[in-house]
Amino acid sequence: MNKLLALAATAFLVVGCGTPATYKDSNGRDLVVSLEKVDIQDFATAGSTMLQSMVNAPAFQKAGAAPVLQVGNVLNDTASNFDTSLLLTKITSPLVNAGRVRLLESDPAAVAARKATPGAAVPVAEFVLKGKILEDRSNAGRTRQASFVFQLTLVEVKSSLAVWQDEKIVTKQGSKNSVGF
Repeated sequence: MNKLLALAATAFLVVGCGTPATYKDSNGRDLVVSLEKVDIQDFATAGSTMLQSMVNAPAFQKAGAAPVLQVGNVLNDTASNFDTSLLLTKITSPLVNAGRVRLLESDPAAVAARKATPGAAVPVAEFVLKGKILEDRSNAGRTRQASFVFQLTLVEVKSSLAVWQDEKIVTKQGSKNSVGF
């Protein structure tokens, strides 16, 4: 009976011992890097790079004071299921908060509120931001590689012309998931 009790206690200790959860800096270098999916740091990297590219684009510079921006469709064409607003918020939040754009909300509640207010000046989008997120995987021996391609296009509504485009590729390589950036 003592042997059985000792074995059960040992099994409990082995199963119960693990790394305790801790908070990490979302922009830090000691985050989990997954080869299977887009990580939060991938969205941050792509978002900040593309934000700078869009803000510096001539068409965006000429747009005038706080043009109305609407977020269009951003297609997730990867094997992972995630909300594309993780990328879009990295771009739109700094623009809205700095007064560079006014964001036209297109969720059902906002649309219903606009329709329910007779005589109100309904804003019209001057630009639409749309895009696609793709993935490409390959391996050589035990080394696996996952590349995630973030593509965004800014379309001027009145001309239907693309006035800015950018692509950011985030590539991760390894034989297994790891901690590090």
